[in-house]
Amino acid sequence: MDQPRLTHLLNNRTALDPLEIKSIRHEVQVRTQAIERLQLELQKLESERAAWQSLLSPLRRNSIPPEVLGEIFGYVVLATESTKPRRSQVNVLCRVCKAWRDVALGIPSLWAQLDDIVVQNHLDVAKVRSWLSRARNAAKMLGIVGHHRYPKVPNPVCPFASSAVQEFLSSGPGLNSLSLKCKSLHCFSELLNPTPSHGGAPISRSFDSLRSISLGFAQWPTSPDAWQLLDHLPLVTSLSLDLPEPDNEEDRDNPESPLPHSIFTANLTKLRIRSTWPIEWLLEILDVCTNLEGLVLEYGLGYYVDEDMQTPLENEVFLPKLRSLELREMSVYQQTTTRVLRYLVVPSLKALEIVYDGDQEPLDELSLPKRKEFCEDMLSLVVSDLQYFRLENLPIAPASLYDILSAFPSLRHLVLDGVESDSGLFRNRDFEDEPPLFSELEVLEMLNVPPSFDPNDVCSLFNERNRVLKQLRMTIVVDPSPGKEWHAKRLSERGTDISISYIPR
Repeated sequence: MDQPRLTHLLNNRTALDPLEIKSIRHEVQVRTQAIERLQLELQKLESERAAWQSLLSPLRRNSIPPEVLGEIFGYVVLATESTKPRRSQVNVLCRVCKAWRDVALGIPSLWAQLDDIVVQNHLDVAKVRSWLSRARNAAKMLGIVGHHRYPKVPNPVCPFASSAVQEFLSSGPGLNSLSLKCKSLHCFSELLNPTPSHGGAPISRSFDSLRSISLGFAQWPTSPDAWQLLDHLPLVTSLSLDLPEPDNEEDRDNPESPLPHSIFTANLTKLRIRSTWPIEWLLEILDVCTNLEGLVLEYGLGYYVDEDMQTPLENEVFLPKLRSLELREMSVYQQTTTRVLRYLVVPSLKALEIVYDGDQEPLDELSLPKRKEFCEDMLSLVVSDLQYFRLENLPIAPASLYDILSAFPSLRHLVLDGVESDSGLFRNRDFEDEPPLFSELEVLEMLNVPPSFDPNDVCSLFNERNRVLKQLRMTIVVDPSPGKEWHAKRLSERGTDISISYIPR
């Protein structure tokens, strides 16, 4: 059908005869097929264009300087190390292409850390040495976990008894930080004792120059003298101990800690202890750590406190340089887990973190507990200028929480993560007979909190008193329609950086 005939049919409203209908359908089909061919050609050209365009990417043109790409690699590894072993992520980056591998090999910090290498039969010293050699002069960290191949055998062969492990730790490379974990303290005898058991002159160990060491074992030593092996630990500035629970009441009733005091030297500025040991033992240890600047106590859910100990201990522990204190892995069912705070005098403390175990079953009681013991422990803490406080996974009545927070008017940064309470903390406060709340607070983070915390109540407190709050971040565990937050809008207009989000249960 030619163009004049098409024009005639479009301008003429007469009925079409069967022959014209057949001809028109043919013309439509021809043009449909032509459009499909052109669309396929267009898709092909667009795909080819994208392929050519990819060759002009900054990575292919080497327009990203290697040092910038290296910084990106560092952030990638840091962001994923909680879900993937660091060494696995570094290997993935190296397998992308030769250019990435060359960049990665030129970044010493990527190769300076080897965490939790599991050793059953023997340590592949060659691979470890090769990996750490790429770190060059960067501070190196090595972590080894020994697994007994036949743990139920009376005298199983310990992987740390391997001459390869002993030789590696004795001859280098030089390490800044070392972590060793195994079944018993005896497993480390050949590594820690400078005089070999088979005789001979004392050996020179490369890890004598360590600045940080972490030691962990699961079995209580059969002999009290076994603890003296720890006397051979190098003099470090940071010490981490994962300690076993006493086997029997006789060991637990000993008034003194079995740890030799010699390992807590004047050089020690950071200490981490994970144990279920009695509070008396912990305080005895802390009493000789006068130069501590950072302290972490991880109790575990089996933390032990003598409930019959009604009278306070005689002496307080004075830690004049302590700036950071963390209490972790505590049970909400154990009312005395924070009792250690009653005996600490920490005038320089700036940061305090108290973290309860988040996987415990909810409490049976319907009302929020007052946490009398916890309040007394917190209020007895001798500190003058606390600036950072983090509290996690604790159900507590708002009045009790108010009593605690108002006792620290110097707070600049507060984090309430998974804390079950309600907006009563913020409503109707600052009465004349009550201490002010958050007068110096600059950053408030309320993470994974229940919907009983109303953002309007939180924001209105800061609006009414014109407090200088620079940042407010809230994540509320609920999935409703948030609605309008008038108080939040007003606070934002005054310059506060606000983020309020609702997440599903």
